[in-house]
Amino acid sequence: MRDLTGVFDRTGAMARPPYRGLWGEIWSLPSYRPAPPPPLPAGDRTVLVIPAFLTPDLFTQPLRAFLGRCGHAPQTWGQGVNWGPTASARAGLRRRLDEICAETGTTIDVVGISLGGLLARDLAQHRPDQVRRVVTIGSPVRLPTATPLEPLIRLIARHYPEDLEPGQLSRPLPMPTTAIYSRDDGVVAWQSCWVPEPQGRVVAVEGAHVTMCRNPDVLRAVAEALA
Repeated sequence: MRDLTGVFDRTGAMARPPYRGLWGEIWSLPSYRPAPPPPLPAGDRTVLVIPAFLTPDLFTQPLRAFLGRCGHAPQTWGQGVNWGPTASARAGLRRRLDEICAETGTTIDVVGISLGGLLARDLAQHRPDQVRRVVTIGSPVRLPTATPLEPLIRLIARHYPEDLEPGQLSRPLPMPTTAIYSRDDGVVAWQSCWVPEPQGRVVAVEGAHVTMCRNPDVLRAVAEALA
């Protein structure tokens, strides 16, 4: 198993969402069905959207559909279920970035949901000449963090590469960033969802973690960031 020292808080400084909060998150999946906001503001960016931990591209469909109505060209990550920063996922994501940049002939914007935001930052750190902007949604970008999913992540982490340095993900990025978080988050400690950055912007919303891809406030914040 990969050493995850420094990834999860052991001092109590980072408040872990309670396990009972996961029931509220699960209930929100079928019960939270808000109408999307009207398209705003118009844009024409190519946007690579990376899904959350344990979810596929289908999970990001509401967000991608909204961005399409705003005039953007949202792209799926095309790697199946997001199991985290495995060697194959990181390599596949870089190939996907190369493909999109070759097709468009320009830099692209990257949006990552939850753990997908960490992959977005990893991608931007290694390919800063190809990424124009990074938007993270409910992503624990400042480590150590706290989550009730820690036991599951530790189990899957045995498949993560040994050369992966989680601490790098908290280093400031050279491009503009937007970090969106919710104090109602039942999965990730909301205090870990942003880091101070020279061109960083932080947006607070309300609502559950697992429904952020269809949360109207999140959709508006992403559209404004891309525009």
